[in-house]
Amino acid sequence: MIALTTLENEQLRLRIAPEAGASIVSLALRDGARWIDVMRPTPPEALQSGNSSDMSCFVLVPYSNRIEGARFRFDGREYALRPNTADGHAIHGDVRKRPWETTDVGPTRARLRFESRRFADVNFPFPFRVNLGYEIAATTFCAELELENAGTEPMPAGMGFHPYYRRTLLHPDEKVELQARVTGAYTGTIPTAPAGPITPAQDFTASRALLDADFDTCFAGWDGSATIRWPGSRLRAEISCEAPLRHLILFTPPGEPFFALEPVSNANNGFNLFADGDTDSGVRVLEPGQTMAASFRLHLVRE
Repeated sequence: MIALTTLENEQLRLRIAPEAGASIVSLALRDGARWIDVMRPTPPEALQSGNSSDMSCFVLVPYSNRIEGARFRFDGREYALRPNTADGHAIHGDVRKRPWETTDVGPTRARLRFESRRFADVNFPFPFRVNLGYEIAATTFCAELELENAGTEPMPAGMGFHPYYRRTLLHPDEKVELQARVTGAYTGTIPTAPAGPITPAQDFTASRALLDADFDTCFAGWDGSATIRWPGSRLRAEISCEAPLRHLILFTPPGEPFFALEPVSNANNGFNLFADGDTDSGVRVLEPGQTMAASFRLHLVRE
């Protein structure tokens, strides 16, 4: 069993696994004498193995989502990564399954750090470091992420958060709803062209139930706000993110009791889209010593 760090106040309880990518193991809201998991709870086998892929939330650094064929072009060169998907792509960066250093911890806040040079097998050609902060206050959870180019050359960069949420909380028949405003959507899980207009099925400008729709979609032009509502439980989660998190990924695996809503900075296959001239890919170029930072805030409201 991996060691956990617990942050707790009168309303929220957050559990973190520093050894497993500083991933979140659970985020729960107090309901009387019990705790209600809002994010997908981590199964015991994942706690035993430290498999962050099955945890409640993990961070995406130094890029979000997939890179086609585990290869990307940048500044006139091509770089090869080790594939980590069955179909030969690279996905979700290279920090979520590695141990992080805890630099500060208190009852309601924790600070963690990752240094890529500590790992000889890091799956990225540029050295980087990451600072991550978690904090809870009343019914609000906040995560702050900072990525720094620790090398001597410019590097492409992206980041994000990969939280999973439960479809139902207190009532097994409730239909979870989503509201989010976006301007475009990419085609496929590995796009090769800029985002196009959204379809009616992709429009969540007004809150509506997810039902059994099958999404694995990266949206562009997100305004940084979203609301998840569990109507039977009379609870909603108000999400707010500042730039550069202006892409949003919705993943609703069929038949599963959870879904993912991921605030991220770059599009899927963003490094290659950027190399092809897509100025809206969300990819940042960090000069040596330069940083990019992002925050993810989730406020729980009882209705």
